[in-house]
Amino acid sequence: MDTEDMVRGALREEAAGLDVGDWSAGAVQVHVRRQRRGRRVALGVSAVAAALVVVGGTGAVLSVRDGVRAVAPASQPLPAPAGPAPEAVVVEPGQQLSLGRENWWMRLNDQEVCIHDEPAYKTGPGCGGHSWAWGATEITMQYYGLPPQRREGFYNLVYQGPGRVASMAIEVDGQAHWVTVASLPGSPGFASGFFWGPALKESGTPSEYPPGGVRFAAYDAEGKVLASRTLAP
Repeated sequence: MDTEDMVRGALREEAAGLDVGDWSAGAVQVHVRRQRRGRRVALGVSAVAAALVVVGGTGAVLSVRDGVRAVAPASQPLPAPAGPAPEAVVVEPGQQLSLGRENWWMRLNDQEVCIHDEPAYKTGPGCGGHSWAWGATEITMQYYGLPPQRREGFYNLVYQGPGRVASMAIEVDGQAHWVTVASLPGSPGFASGFFWGPALKESGTPSEYPPGGVRFAAYDAEGKVLASRTLAP
């Protein structure tokens, strides 16, 4: 055996001894889409903790070191807000559901939530999709930032996993709010919620809306928490 063979053998033995943990690029997602007058940020966490960021439209995968904030599990589940939750909405695949603002609508398809936001699409037919692969249970949040002169933002929650979602809630600036839930007929394995609330402030970095303290959760018909997360500051 020559020197090169010895080195190769040593490297193989070293690699075989490494303990590599499971990871998932879908565990933490931040989708950033710059537009002429609006921006969207999607943040989420799955059952597998991974400090990865996927930048929408580029396919690039960055680490948290690149300035995008991580997502941490909530120390305590978000309690349900006071008062009754809005009635859940059932829509057919591909049906346009109004989001309460002119030229804003949502469409649900198998494994996809597609949002038509007015700053990006005007009166056109297009929409921006948030899709996922079946697997680990997760709850994610997409945030659509509006121009600085507006004081509200659009929050879209997506729960994927077992159980049927009856209600969702979000806490922003210490205030808890019910979120309107939409789902497909039957048991599609996911549900989407939407809420207009106080805008997150940009950090000055085009790809970052600091989401510190934002909490969100999904509940079943008995009020059991199916998933609850807190976005780390």
